[in-house]
Amino acid sequence: MKFSKYLHLAIFGFLLSNFVTGAFAITSSPSSLTVAVGESKTIVISKNVSAFSVKNSNKKIVSVTLIADKTYQIQGLKAGKAEIEFKDKRSKVKVKVTSKVTPVVVQVLNGRLLASNCFQCHGTNGSGGFDRLSGKSANSTYKDLKEFASGKEDPNSIMAAHAMGFTDAQLRAMAVYFSSLK
Repeated sequence: MKFSKYLHLAIFGFLLSNFVTGAFAITSSPSSLTVAVGESKTIVISKNVSAFSVKNSNKKIVSVTLIADKTYQIQGLKAGKAEIEFKDKRSKVKVKVTSKVTPVVVQVLNGRLLASNCFQCHGTNGSGGFDRLSGKSANSTYKDLKEFASGKEDPNSIMAAHAMGFTDAQLRAMAVYFSSLK
């Protein structure tokens, strides 16, 4: 009789443990991701009830940054594959990330046309003026432009006004164009 009682308790404990673990398992949206080099996308983590860790299998391919509660920004740094693991005490989820190079030629051509307004202050082809843009890395220029566009950097400046007028893809194209110049 005692054995039967302990067996029932053990089975109940096992079922309860699996129910709790399944009910609070970490999930991600999306579960896999493709991002262009220089581009960033977000991943939202949900259903976790405790602190969790984040592991990036290849920091040279993508970067992972917490931007809000349970929302992470994944940025493509160079072409390749990486896996981001989110893990708490009870469960874990892995997000496969592929970072690809976009057709740079199209970006450079579009970027030149879009950047023509920049030449007034930054010199022909970004060669001088207030700040030299030619030859600067695309990621660095893009990051600077995004900071102006978001109002984080000098929100009342002419640069903020200009940057706010462009889409994310247009800012990226201009950054790629300037990085293609020597």
